[in-house]
Amino acid sequence: MSKVAEENDIKPIHCAWCGKPEVFMKIHFSPKNDDGSLKCLNHPKYPNGEPMSPDDALAQYKATFPSEPTISPSAYKAAQKKREESERLKMATASVAETESKTIDETKEATVTPIHGHLGETSYTTEKAALYEVLKIPEGSINNAMGKPIVTEVFLNRPFPEFVPDVNDSYVFNDVELIKDVIMSFTTGMPAFLWGHAGTGKSSLPTQIAARLGRPLIRSQHTASTEESHITGQILAKDGRTYFEPGLLTLSMKHGFIYLADEYDFAYPQILSLYQPVLEGEPLILKEATPDWRRTVKHKHFAFIATGNTNGSGDETGLYQGTNQQNAANFSRFAIVSKVEYMPQHQEISILIAHGIPEKLAKQLVNFAKRCREAYESQEISQPIGPRELLNAGKIGVMRGDMLLGLKKAYINKLPSASALAVTEFATRIFGAAA
Repeated sequence: MSKVAEENDIKPIHCAWCGKPEVFMKIHFSPKNDDGSLKCLNHPKYPNGEPMSPDDALAQYKATFPSEPTISPSAYKAAQKKREESERLKMATASVAETESKTIDETKEATVTPIHGHLGETSYTTEKAALYEVLKIPEGSINNAMGKPIVTEVFLNRPFPEFVPDVNDSYVFNDVELIKDVIMSFTTGMPAFLWGHAGTGKSSLPTQIAARLGRPLIRSQHTASTEESHITGQILAKDGRTYFEPGLLTLSMKHGFIYLADEYDFAYPQILSLYQPVLEGEPLILKEATPDWRRTVKHKHFAFIATGNTNGSGDETGLYQGTNQQNAANFSRFAIVSKVEYMPQHQEISILIAHGIPEKLAKQLVNFAKRCREAYESQEISQPIGPRELLNAGKIGVMRGDMLLGLKKAYINKLPSASALAVTEFATRIFGAAA
């Protein structure tokens, strides 16, 4: 292991071939700088007996040990920090250059149509790291069928940094089975559909996993007015010339983004039918597109995840007006369908505390939420309270010094009169009458 890693207290991983500690396996397979000798005691060789190059040795290592990490999480974090600093410097330099260019050319008239910047192949530099370390959850909490920690790819470079989500440090990962489903979709490309009540974290879970893996993600919001051109792209005109502007799905397929089809069941089935060949793993064919975009083959890192409030069979609760019953042929193409439940009480309490809600009030709020959700399941009230509403109620209640008022502003005032009366009684029992 290098002196730099030791000085920066970067925790190592260990080579599965020789057991030596290292923070980055490619460095482990590179010759020593001083005498050119090999670091790995069991460095792989070509058939002719010559030692393999670092790249070939790393590829052989990944093939031989698919469940072993190739970079330590602390080294990955250090690489992320260095890349972010480099990106900030690059943006600052570009901003200065753009200002100078505008000053020079401000009297000139633009006559050239810019060429779209999303053409060409996109390649990613990836390494493998233990998922529990990347997500910062307890060791042993997310293992494979063999009882070993799940290892997944982390992205070291960012060709499209604007599409990599920001990490929410207060986000809490709780449902291990759901995390496994999302990682399986990311890794294998199997399309997944996550459904559940509003506020359960259907969209935030894949987004926050992508953020920690350094993977680009595009969130496409579906509504009743969603058109094919929004998803696949369209021909546009500028400066007397026409060009093809790719849609969010086309961009994602070409460049290996995670495509998050949010509120999937709000769109009409006839629009969603255009996803069918993509869900089957087939190329996206657009006969109206320019030659560069006419046939888009999915990138090896492309993944498709959809979310909705229903499981495709329509709204059975009356809460989600505007959702549509889905075409069975389209829905059958999802390899993974998972229901997203509300998080455990202790984790919901932790989130409220992380946002500045006192512990006692946080526990009372979660107790109130539990009572409301039970009442909804038994059809006593018409709508449950979601984590977003609970957090907003807590913030308002703390700022105004009246938790019942906070609940009214964030949740109770949205309910029909009978439900509002019942929920107000729940709140009064827990928090007391309003001041």
